[in-house]
Amino acid sequence: MIDFSVDTTACLSCGACVKDCVGQALSMHNDFPVMLKEENCIGCQHCLAVCPVGAVSIFGHGSRDCLPLADALPSPQALTALVRGRRSCRQYRQEDVERRTLGKLFAAADYAPTGVNARKLWVGTLDTLEAMRAFREDVYARLAALDAQGAIPEDRRAQVFRAAPRLWREKGADVLFRGAPHCVIVANAKDAPCAVQDPVIYLAYFELLAQSHGLGTTWCGLLYWCISLFMPDVLQRMGMPEGHELSYCMLYGYPAVRYPRSIALPAPRVTHIRW
Repeated sequence: MIDFSVDTTACLSCGACVKDCVGQALSMHNDFPVMLKEENCIGCQHCLAVCPVGAVSIFGHGSRDCLPLADALPSPQALTALVRGRRSCRQYRQEDVERRTLGKLFAAADYAPTGVNARKLWVGTLDTLEAMRAFREDVYARLAALDAQGAIPEDRRAQVFRAAPRLWREKGADVLFRGAPHCVIVANAKDAPCAVQDPVIYLAYFELLAQSHGLGTTWCGLLYWCISLFMPDVLQRMGMPEGHELSYCMLYGYPAVRYPRSIALPAPRVTHIRW
């Protein structure tokens, strides 16, 4: 239920919410905004966010439920440092991330945008050392069995997936998981307007948020291909809903190494288009 309402004692009748309604669901009526076309509302809550006096409520939420943004945004220098300082972590401490930190991280990442505000992502996480260790052992055991059966198809990744269980068993080298204590796995509904793009955007937000909490992250293509090619059945066990498709995986946890500085890249290669 959309439950759009306006506190007429506070409303300035400025029309900002109407002008910013992407679906044109709102109109001004008797000097106040009303929702005349509920079917056009995509649930973006721009009307709630843009109201200068907090007079709008929607979906049961009002300004009291929102985060004030005045003086709350990071400076360009701080955000640049976060982006430039981001590293792919391949050395992790073997300890669980605190539950409070996880709660904040996933709650914030949930605000990542999706196409047409569809919000059809499924996000699953192995967020304990115990769960991750059990999953790791299962994956390597299944890869070893597939290799013994000659069931790993020939492609450019075959050599990695054949060697990985042997290296784990003989040397303790964790090729697929990099010793990470946790993993986040993202899928999207096949009928989502931006089925491919939404999960990548989510993980990009997740990564920067995770690193702002002092965590390390690794985009894990090997795990994605391992699940997709050899063991898609694990997704059902994880709880991925019907009608969804695996999109990508990311490792995360407390890093065992710190970088006191960013790297230095050459000038950005940008084409400045003139039309």
